[in-house]
Amino acid sequence: MAEGEGAVEGEKKKGGAKKLIIKIVPLLLIALVIAKMTVLKPPPPTPAQAAAKAAAAKLALDTKCALANSMTPPKAPAHAPGAAATETPTTAKPGTLGPTLDLDSKTMNLDGSHFLKIGVSLQLPVGSVPDTVKITENWGSIASQLVIDTFSGRSFAELSNDGVRERLQHEIGDEVCQRTDGKVDTVYFIDFVMQ
Repeated sequence: MAEGEGAVEGEKKKGGAKKLIIKIVPLLLIALVIAKMTVLKPPPPTPAQAAAKAAAAKLALDTKCALANSMTPPKAPAHAPGAAATETPTTAKPGTLGPTLDLDSKTMNLDGSHFLKIGVSLQLPVGSVPDTVKITENWGSIASQLVIDTFSGRSFAELSNDGVRERLQHEIGDEVCQRTDGKVDTVYFIDFVMQ
């Protein structure tokens, strides 16, 4: 009987060790999660770090939009001594273009008795579905309003100059890019009729 009692006692010890492991493992996991959320969590950025990050993001957006619209990209600001330098891209990265979204043409009065009928197309991000974007985003509204604000009341003679039209197209494209946080790269004039 002594052997049988020893075997039962050994079984109880093994079972006790398993129960102890089963109790300790969840406690260790909980302790790790709490440590990650409190002790191991990086400190929040200082106001200077947050401002620098926002400035870098703004510079990157300004550069992307300027390059997409054949404009001169902004210069990176001079860095204070000891400040971390951020690189500014100077050329657009090659890539594929997404689909375009053609907006309804707008007709507006020019200076005098002339009028302008203008249609624009938006260069959408890769993978966009134009019919879905037209319904879910306000990018077309932004572009349409900028076109109306830019061209209303201008003179027929001024808009007869191809250089002026091209400059205005780039400016509108850059502004739409800015207002859509870089999602719409540029704007194309697909219809431009003056009478």
